[in-house]
Amino acid sequence: MKPKLAIAALLVFGVVALGYAYGRGYPPFTSQFVLTCDKAIKERLKVPSTYQRIGVDESRRTITYDEFFTDPHRAVSEATKKSMVQVARVPPVEYAALIDYQAQGSIGAIIRERARCTFNSLDGSDTPTLAYMVQIDGEYNIAWAARQPNAVTLPPRLDR
Repeated sequence: MKPKLAIAALLVFGVVALGYAYGRGYPPFTSQFVLTCDKAIKERLKVPSTYQRIGVDESRRTITYDEFFTDPHRAVSEATKKSMVQVARVPPVEYAALIDYQAQGSIGAIIRERARCTFNSLDGSDTPTLAYMVQIDGEYNIAWAARQPNAVTLPPRLDR
């Protein structure tokens, strides 16, 4: 009888702890998409080791094929677009995450920021694993690095 009571108590405790975490906005499990967004944000920081995610609001929405193909990385010929649309079983999906974070700035002060991270998927099953695949605030890291005042050379961590 006592082992059953202990198992039931642990189960109740686990459900309460998970419910509390979700209710406070801290899901206990982080998706691959959010982890990739974290990598992309860190690549833009002066001191990446000080990055700390404070909160995240993650969502998915169905988008049109026109929205999917407006991304410059998805630029293909009309014939290729038509064949991709014909083969697709489901409509494209946009992953989006609003990430609140803090990190040390260039003068050593702790800054708090919010970044919007997005990724367009053709069928919703491919989550990005490389930082160059996601957009932060509407811009890929390569484009962001190119417009920086000291963009003579590409930082080594941005070319992965």
